Amino acid sequence: MKRKLVKQGVATMMISLPSKWVKEHHLEKGDEIELERIDNNLLISSKTVNKKTETELKLERTDESEIRTLITNAYRAGCDRVKVDFGDEKRFRQLNKIIKSNLIGFDIIKKEKDFCIVENITEPSENQFDNILKKMFLSISELLEITEKRLTGSKEDYEEVEERIQKYDNFCRRVISKNRVLGKKSEFFWTFLSMLMHGQREIYFLNEKLEQKTSISDKTKNLLGDVQELFSLISNVYLKKDIKLLSKVRELHKDAVYKKGQTLLQSKKGKENLILYHMIIAMRQFYHANSPLFGLILK
Repeated sequence: MKRKLVKQGVATMMISLPSKWVKEHHLEKGDEIELERIDNNLLISSKTVNKKTETELKLERTDESEIRTLITNAYRAGCDRVKVDFGDEKRFRQLNKIIKSNLIGFDIIKKEKDFCIVENITEPSENQFDNILKKMFLSISELLEITEKRLTGSKEDYEEVEERIQKYDNFCRRVISKNRVLGKKSEFFWTFLSMLMHGQREIYFLNEKLEQKTSISDKTKNLLGDVQELFSLISNVYLKKDIKLLSKVRELHKDAVYKKGQTLLQSKKGKENLILYHMIIAMRQFYHANSPLFGLILK
């Protein structure tokens, strides 16, 4: 849709708004609209974009994973207020724990006998998307550093870092769903995040395996260094918008997965093989982030 600029006064330029859009948002003379500059783009929004969206959920099982999936996806979808029929106190306690550990800015503002209201009360601005994404990169790097230490017998806490990563990912997906900041690159961002999260979850599962004492060879420990380097390259491609680094990503992935990784898988047994499996799948997922990442940095 194109509009011609009309000069008004010495320096002001004006455009007309599409009549269909004006009618859909019930705008009249004197109403205010919002203008937001995003890079080289100018986003025009009606006041109605700030209207809070609501939904209802019913928790029918005490399964923690199911409760987390329901409330997390309501959050990701952009809902600002959720009525949750929790049924019993056990489900309520699980819900409350998930909200505190996974959802930035959400809290329970009202509780009755068998339902509660969850609402957005302290959420960061959507314009913080890039900063939150950078925090997620740093947290995944931190998880990898903790994993390196745990491979040598350290007992450092990895659960707290995992919760942070989940919070940042959920917030970024929430911003994507609202589709007011990222525009046509939203789908690239969603896929990019999915690949990163699949990769880091493999590192989380690896750490779960390390809860049980097992002997890890130096070659397996060294392979984690390749995982760290691969993720670092992916991060720098995004942060520096350096497309040349993508060739290094491909070369490192090919060497680490198809030469070192597969050779080690054939020579190791037992729990160490599980550790290797999670490292290799993590590298595969990080590598798959290459494709949507290319779409993000392409001008």
